[in-house]
Amino acid sequence: MATTIITPDLDVIVSEIDIAAPPERVFKAISDPVEIRRRSPSLAVYEMDARVGGAWYLEMRPPQPYKGVAVIRHDGEILEIDPPRLLVYTWLANFHNDPKRRSIVRWELTPTKDGTHVKLTHSGLATEPVSAKDYAGGWPGVLDDLKSAVEGVK
Repeated sequence: MATTIITPDLDVIVSEIDIAAPPERVFKAISDPVEIRRRSPSLAVYEMDARVGGAWYLEMRPPQPYKGVAVIRHDGEILEIDPPRLLVYTWLANFHNDPKRRSIVRWELTPTKDGTHVKLTHSGLATEPVSAKDYAGGWPGVLDDLKSAVEGVK
């Protein structure tokens, strides 16, 4: 089960989990669009050009509007990529108070005796306190789903 902390100023969320799979397998599960769509069927669209400067994009269509939007959109640009250890990208959301203000998502994968330690840091959220709280509740589920999907694949 993922552990998560959020800083008192609501600027940074850190969520961590251990996964019984090698870093290469975990990295593929967070960077390959086919893998991501397979484990996240609720995504209407998911695309990622996994290279520095490449774009990523996702859409979800919740059953009811969320913060006034019928289609949730997140997108950004890959800032750093060092397979199978690091993936960093900007994060924008169409429902934020300022949809053009970026935050940063950083995935760090560290080999362990039994697999991989995953540390996800989402920073730059202080101006989005409501969304920060939502992300602090959402990222642990993403990591738990990632663990289930990766460990369930042989």
